[in-house]
Amino acid sequence: MKLRLAILNIAVPLIMLLALHFLPTQEAATPTYLIIGMLVFSIARCYLLLLQQTIFALLPVVLLVLPNTWTFGFDTSAPFLLEAVLVYLAIINFQWNQRPWLHNIHLLNYGLLLGVVLLGFNLVSFPEEILAYNGQFIFWAGLVLIGACVSFAIYWQRHGRWAALWPMLGVWVYPLGWAEQDHVLLWVALAVLFTLTVDGYAMAFIDELTGIPGRRAMEFKLKTQGKQYFLAMADVDHFKQFNDNHGHQVGDDVLKMVANLLSKTTKAHAYRYGGEEFVLIFSNSDSVDVSRYLEETRDKLEQYPLYPKSQERSKSQKGKGSQRKPLHITASFGLARQKGSEPFHEVLSRADKALYKAKSKGRNRVELAK
Repeated sequence: MKLRLAILNIAVPLIMLLALHFLPTQEAATPTYLIIGMLVFSIARCYLLLLQQTIFALLPVVLLVLPNTWTFGFDTSAPFLLEAVLVYLAIINFQWNQRPWLHNIHLLNYGLLLGVVLLGFNLVSFPEEILAYNGQFIFWAGLVLIGACVSFAIYWQRHGRWAALWPMLGVWVYPLGWAEQDHVLLWVALAVLFTLTVDGYAMAFIDELTGIPGRRAMEFKLKTQGKQYFLAMADVDHFKQFNDNHGHQVGDDVLKMVANLLSKTTKAHAYRYGGEEFVLIFSNSDSVDVSRYLEETRDKLEQYPLYPKSQERSKSQKGKGSQRKPLHITASFGLARQKGSEPFHEVLSRADKALYKAKSKGRNRVELAK
């Protein structure tokens, strides 16, 4: 699901940006207050989500939107202004993680933003030889900077990284005549809001540790699920021992591996229910097939040798990773079938009782609820 959300998060804004080129020329300008309002909403939402990089990325876009009567003569066509904004946004996109607002990195951001403001008020003078190059390299410079930021995005494993990139893409397109400038600025506001919406969905419905849907997504699925489905609850056997004997980081590795294998169960949708418990939902299947699919997954878990990435090795063992003893994980399953108009919480309850029965019979097995 994370991959599908990432594709959606990237594809929709890019398609809309391409579509701007084919819009007819408008006779009246887009209301400035509308764009400003959307940008303010975006900044406020970023503040609530602690997306500091996106806030810093939106600030120069606000300067481009504000009319001159509001900014005391801020000149959006000042020499090298857009080039400076692109460099500023590139530096923002190379940052990640939250920091105190007076951290050295953010002090640098404030200083760069102040430099942009000084350029906009024409308080920085350039020799005639340099002014001749104003706007000459913005296309290629912007292309290189955006490419570098996109390639670096893989290291920014946080929500909001694409929301911080759209202002940079908009500022790059802004002077190139791809579309009307009001349309481009409106696109920036819409693209950021869309990305924040997708990121908010991911934060609400995707389990951050394992990357599979969480309990809220499971309940939504069950409320909209048809009748006669199967629901299996899975629990990692003796999970507490992994935390106690190897540490919580190894415990996290175990949960990630289990979630990965469960999500590959044939014809099943996997969800993390909480802690070391997971839920599998089967639609349009019979009990024989579902039992067989669960047995296949149970066997894969039992046979899987896990070498935790977070497990530290002593200096004498470095370079001898194959000699480390793997961890072997098993899980117990309780399976229940929805009957008639039975509500999903009762199906969950029966599956949980079947899971308890599987554990009482020695674990590492599948039990079908009556």
